[in-house]
Formats: sequence, structure tokens, C-alpha cells
Amino acid sequence: MNQTLKSSILLISLLSVSFFAFNFLNDSLNQQSEAPQLETPITVTSVEKQIEIDRFNRLDLSLKEFTDKELLAISDDCIKFGSWFSLTETCLNEWLTVLNNIDEKSSTYASHYAYAQSYFMSNYQNLNEEDIESILESLKIESDLDVWNEKLIEVINVLNIKNSQEKTTTAIFLNDGVINKSKNLGTSDLESGCIDAKFIQETTDSEWVIPENVNPRDEDKLNYAIKIEPSLGLNPLCIKNLMFLILNNDLGWTNIAEKSFQLTSVEDSDYVYIFASPEKTDELCAPIETNSIYSCRNEENIVLNFFRWQEGAKDFKNDIETYRIYLINHETGHILGWKHVGCPKEGAIAPVMMQQSKGTDGCIPYGWPAYETIKSKFDRSISISTKVSNRTKKVSNRRPQ
Repeated sequence: MNQTLKSSILLISLLSVSFFAFNFLNDSLNQQSEAPQLETPITVTSVEKQIEIDRFNRLDLSLKEFTDKELLAISDDCIKFGSWFSLTETCLNEWLTVLNNIDEKSSTYASHYAYAQSYFMSNYQNLNEEDIESILESLKIESDLDVWNEKLIEVINVLNIKNSQEKTTTAIFLNDGVINKSKNLGTSDLESGCIDAKFIQETTDSEWVIPENVNPRDEDKLNYAIKIEPSLGLNPLCIKNLMFLILNNDLGWTNIAEKSFQLTSVEDSDYVYIFASPEKTDELCAPIETNSIYSCRNEENIVLNFFRWQEGAKDFKNDIETYRIYLINHETGHILGWKHVGCPKEGAIAPVMMQQSKGTDGCIPYGWPAYETIKSKFDRSISISTKVSNRTKKVSNRRPQ
């Protein structure tokens, strides 16, 4: 083999070796680049920063503690259960003193309320449980102060009204003897209320008990009818006689209407007295809210709540006779067009058109239309309607009694 051939073979071998070496290195580099990279774990140490804040400043005496302490000055006889008008002038002045004391401190408590609001907004992320309770109590201050301020305004207004009434309103004063004589109808039926268990009818075909032997309609009289719920146990004949005595009494509405009253059938009547249970009263008085404790005049119906007929009202105490006279005469007054009035002066007899079932506001309970008689005789602006059946559909004063 000559020298040229040997050189050619050697060159080819070297090229082959170089080619394979290049491919091997290239594959190695590719595999290395495709291999997953291992992350070096990093350790992080967090440091919680403690924030120092000023603690919430609490009141030495909360608003509730302060008002409770002030209320101890109110005497037992002056504790308010109903309307402010039910309290005497002496009691109202007791309340006025207490409410003024609370009002004088209101600016201090209002400032603390503003502070509590600001503190909460600035530090709400860093409050402890004790602070939260104190702040929540402080945030009620504004609404509580509004309530006490409303009471102060109410008492001032009532005192002003009572003082005004003393100067401009007629007040009638009667001694106990005259008041007791006014409920003497010559029968014991007023005291019993005609309540007799013998007349309870639990099951009956009739919805109402209607008294018998009624009169034909008379246009020169005020014609009324009576309906009694059977389950009440009211003697219909007794009720018939008692109603006649009350309605035609010399102290009653006959002096004002200048007509007498007579019992007729429901069909012939101008209006109807209905003796009903509390539940039935609510039904017949709707949409007037009687809450099972009040009576009402609803259009041509006078609905008398048996609960009231039997129990009376708080300010009448044990004088059930005067209450029953009042109940009949008050509702009859609405039929004749009279509206509600207030107590003219403490210690005077209460007007029959006052809502005495809710309280007499310092007046003496009374069942006859004494004020209305005076007003009708001496005030020529008063026009008494005796056309009851037409008038009742127009009167809007239908509040419960």
C-alpha cells in the first residue's frame, strides 16, 4: 500500500472519530439542559410587631347608672304607667326635675360618645374584649340621650297644656256625696251589671240574643237596638231596663239632644249597642285596634267590651257603677257627634268624652255629660245632630275607649 492511500485512510478515521465525539457531547449538553432544576430552600423568619396603644378611657358612672340613680327621686305615686296626662302636676314637676338633671349631664355623655366613636375607628384592629364591651356600651349613649330628651319635651308640653287649661277651660268640682248620688238609678242592676250565669248559652242557633218587646220606630226619638253575645251570661231583660234608665236619665244626653231614647228592633234602629266578648269586640271594631281591652264606636255600632263591663278601669278603682254609666254615655256621645277631650283641671270631675278607660289625668272619674250640657246650652257654635242614622256614616272619630 503506497503512502498516499495510507494518508487517506487515516484522515477518514479521524473525521469519523470527530463526528461521533461531537454528537456525544451535544447529546450530553441537551440532556443536562432538560434536567429539572432543584430549588434551594429559603428559610423566612417572620417577626410579629407589637403595637402599643392607649387603653380606652371608661366613664366613672355610665349613663344607665346615672339615670337609674336620678330616678330614685321619683316617688311611688308618681311612677309613670300610661300617659303623662295621667300624672298630677306635683308628679310632673318631680319628673321635670329629674329630666332636667339628666339633660344638664347630657353634654358630658355626648362628648364621651364622640370619643368612643373616634377611638374605635382608630384602634379597631387592636382591641381587647374588655375594651369592646365598654365601647359598645358607650356607642348606645346617643340614642339613649335622645329618649331622655323626648321625655323632657313631653313633660314640658303636658305641663304647659295643663296650665293653659287652668286659665281657659271650665272645670266642675263636685263633692263625694253628689258624685255618689249620681250613680243611684234606683236599681241594683247597675252594680251587678246584669251578669247572671243562668243566661250563658254555649251552643245556640242564634248569633245574638235580642231583648223582646221592643217599640216601633219613632222619628221624634232616638231609636236604638241591643244585641248580646250568648256566651256572656247577660240577662237581656235586665240589660234592656238598665240601658233605658241610663239613656233617659235627667243627667244624661236627653238634655242635650232634646229627645228621649227608646228601644227598637235592629232593623228600625238608628244605632245598635252590642255587648261582645273581647275577641268579638276586636272583630267588630276592626280596623280600629281595641286589643281585646277597649270598646269602640264603629259606624252605627257601639261595641261594648264585656271585659270592661265586668272589670271597669284602673282610675275608677272599685267604682264599677260609675264606670258602666260612663261607658254607655261616652259611646253615645260619639253617636251624637262629640269628640274626645282632656281633663280640664286636677281634682275636677272628668268630662264624659274624656277617654277615662285609659286614665283620668288627675280628674275624678264621672259618668254623665256635665261639661257637654253646659257647652251645648251656652256655646251657640255647638250644633247637636239627632239624625243619628245619617250622621254616623260621616263621623271619623272612631278611636277605641
